[in-house]
Amino acid sequence: MGHGKFRPFSLSLAVFGKINLSGVKNMAKSGPASRKMDRRRRNRIRSWETAQDFSALDLTPDNFHAFYIKFTNLRFPMMVSHLLELRYLINHTVDKYKEPPLTPDYRQFRDSLQAAIDSFIDKRRHSERMLRILSMFRDVHYTHSIMSRDAERRLRETMEKNRADRVRFVRYGLFFVFAGVSSGIVWLAQPEPMWWIKVLPAVYGYLAWFYFHKLPGLDREHDKLTLELNDVLRRRVESLNWKTLIHKLALVLGYKRLPGVEVFHIDHEHTDRSVYH
Repeated sequence: MGHGKFRPFSLSLAVFGKINLSGVKNMAKSGPASRKMDRRRRNRIRSWETAQDFSALDLTPDNFHAFYIKFTNLRFPMMVSHLLELRYLINHTVDKYKEPPLTPDYRQFRDSLQAAIDSFIDKRRHSERMLRILSMFRDVHYTHSIMSRDAERRLRETMEKNRADRVRFVRYGLFFVFAGVSSGIVWLAQPEPMWWIKVLPAVYGYLAWFYFHKLPGLDREHDKLTLELNDVLRRRVESLNWKTLIHKLALVLGYKRLPGVEVFHIDHEHTDRSVYH
């Protein structure tokens, strides 16, 4: 009877202990998951910031591929610091740009883009500025294309010379193998061959080894040239998407505001709210 008085209390302790233990287990389980989510969020923020950071780029023919791909894939909203940096890069580059003479080709280019610009930008001053910026993009892209095609031509010429050298070295190697075998047969066929006949197989053997030994180096050089050619072709911007450029430039430079599109913000709380890209 004395023990019965304390039974409910001991039962409640057991239940309380189970609850506490289950809570600890749940916290232990949720701890790694929470850390994993935080790590994912940090990685997402880091990749988001990297995609918006143009500090290591400039608007030159050498870096045009990297800039163009990054700019056309730009997502909003941006951080204020990155937006100001990008604005400075574009404005500083276009301020140094000298427009070409108003030739028929250049006039046709301006006329072809004027309607697209006017449909998206209202102010005349911004429209003229946009035409100047697009003209700069056109000239930089043209120089980029020329440089890329020159690099491709040089690499293909070097690769063609590499293939010709390989064919020639194989031919020379086979010739000296045949000459070495022939001189060995002559040596064996003579009862008392002269000393220089005995030396010929060794000389021809060395020359055959010399040319065949060059082949792996030529193969490695050809593989290297192939990688360089693929990189040149990969980094070439074949054509410009003028519509995307106009829209992204207008938003970045503040020439246009779209309802529901937040171009920039200060904190990191909106990294998952990219609504325009």
